[in-house]
Amino acid sequence: MTEPSRQSVIADPPGIISFAEADAEHSYIVGKVGRRLMWYLIALYLVSVLDRGNLGFAAFSMNRELGLSPQMYGIGLGVLFLGYAVFELPSNLILARFGARITLTRIALLFGLVTMSMAFVKGPMSFYMMRALLGVAEAGLTPGIFLFLSFWIPSTFRARYNAIFSYSIPLAYLVASLISGAILRLDGFLGLAGWKWLFLLEGMPAIVLGVFGIFYLTDRPKQAKWLASNEREWLQQRIDNEARLEATHGLSTIGSLLRDPIIALLAFAYIGIFCGNATMFAWLPQILHVNGVPMRYIGWVSAVPPLAGVIGMAVFCHTSDRMKERVYHTFALMLTAAAGYGLVAVSHNVATTLLGFVIANVGIYSSLATFWAIPQTFLPAKVKPAAIAIISSFGALLGGWLAPIFIGRLQAEVHSLAPGFYIVAMIYVLSACCILMAGRRLRLRTGIRITNISSVPV
Repeated sequence: MTEPSRQSVIADPPGIISFAEADAEHSYIVGKVGRRLMWYLIALYLVSVLDRGNLGFAAFSMNRELGLSPQMYGIGLGVLFLGYAVFELPSNLILARFGARITLTRIALLFGLVTMSMAFVKGPMSFYMMRALLGVAEAGLTPGIFLFLSFWIPSTFRARYNAIFSYSIPLAYLVASLISGAILRLDGFLGLAGWKWLFLLEGMPAIVLGVFGIFYLTDRPKQAKWLASNEREWLQQRIDNEARLEATHGLSTIGSLLRDPIIALLAFAYIGIFCGNATMFAWLPQILHVNGVPMRYIGWVSAVPPLAGVIGMAVFCHTSDRMKERVYHTFALMLTAAAGYGLVAVSHNVATTLLGFVIANVGIYSSLATFWAIPQTFLPAKVKPAAIAIISSFGALLGGWLAPIFIGRLQAEVHSLAPGFYIVAMIYVLSACCILMAGRRLRLRTGIRITNISSVPV
């Protein structure tokens, strides 16, 4: 047996290379799957991010009307991710057991209803309660979709489809920027405040998608009547072979996952990415306004950073797939996000503030796509649902729940978001270091345990 090259950071599961000709011959099957599923997953995630991200625009008038201080606003941002983290693992296990059609559509219906209910909050306590319920409703959506993709997309195509799906995040913020300002102008229509219209109108698409998905989604390739029989057989065989040939490395139970140092390092690494997602759009409109952007232009200017994020994802995820390398791409992109946050923290004018947000958005969303290609590749199929949920829950708990609360408290005490953004930048640097350490351990583990395969860094 020959030992794989030590240049490999993570190798594709054994047997993947034997499918090289099949990849060339049957790539159209993967494309057919993508055309069928990706638009729905993107639309679903787009409206979920929209329902979370619209708080940054609602805050202009909602905070004053509900009597929310900066610290209370930060608590409301963070408590969503507490419920999200607690229910993430059960939701992902339910998806693996009962399928995506039931799980994803249930999530869509619930978070659409809760978003619309946000229009009827009366004060801080009801605000906290509805934000917590929104987190419970959305729990499992992100890891669930990544898990769902691993049931359909062979590993050699996965980063590009992760990227395609992840486009929904910056696209959602782009759409939110363009339409939220317009919806706020409905202030007073039928006696309702503009921020109430924001929640009512932006919660409806999730309900529509949830009902539609019941009839549209298919759980596994073998059930896909919209594929020809030979296409179903090839794709299901490909996915099953990858799962059978994956090395388990002793990861067979939830307990073994919790004790595994690589899972721990990936969980710590994900804190930075989740922290960036949780804090970026929540304060972006307010910071741009404070730095001189008039309210009538705030929606258009706020759309620039997520648009840059879409372009950055397209470039860097294509590079990651072409080079078949994930770890160093994720490391560099995390440092990019840290640099962007640092620039926003020291900026005192519109131009540099906007540039900082652009750089941060490129780093946040590109690193998100390349990061998830790592656990999707090396995790054995039977523990993948639990492992992905553990990683995501840890990021949501520390990066999504605690970080916004802490930033809100700092803002209330020093009347500035700069110290909070310095902290986010430092978290990204620490997370980048965790990715490097996880990559080194994966290289050592796969180098010892996996032999007789071509070394393909991921």
